[in-house]
Amino acid sequence: MSDARFSQDPTDARYQPGQQAFAEERSGNTAIVCYGLMIATLFTAYATGLIALIVAYVAREDDGHWTNSHYTFVIRTFWISILYAILTGIVTFFVWWIPFVGWAVMGLMGLYTAAWFIGRNVIGLLRALEGKPINDPQSWFFG
Repeated sequence: MSDARFSQDPTDARYQPGQQAFAEERSGNTAIVCYGLMIATLFTAYATGLIALIVAYVAREDDGHWTNSHYTFVIRTFWISILYAILTGIVTFFVWWIPFVGWAVMGLMGLYTAAWFIGRNVIGLLRALEGKPINDPQSWFFG
């Protein structure tokens, strides 16, 4: 993708050798950092996820750059995982007292949420490392 801030034409005033490649690499690195922060969320109770969310909101541009799909994917992953955690909490509140069934439901919902969260972030990270966009960043599943 072309970056409007830099020109490939040496006669253009915006021409800066190597700057476009540097900007694209830096942007790709930001997406990779966002995924790293999201994965670290599993150990920090959403603290690093909140940082990733803020970085993704700030870094997201509307110029069609391939990393925009990653930032949208990170943002949606954060908010959907919060929704799943709330739903798990609500269901747990109503069924925790039922022997075995309550704990099984709670465990399965938590396991599903964790597997979904890890899978979504690993797939996004691998796509970012390849320099490819997320095919469907609005997806509720794996893009």
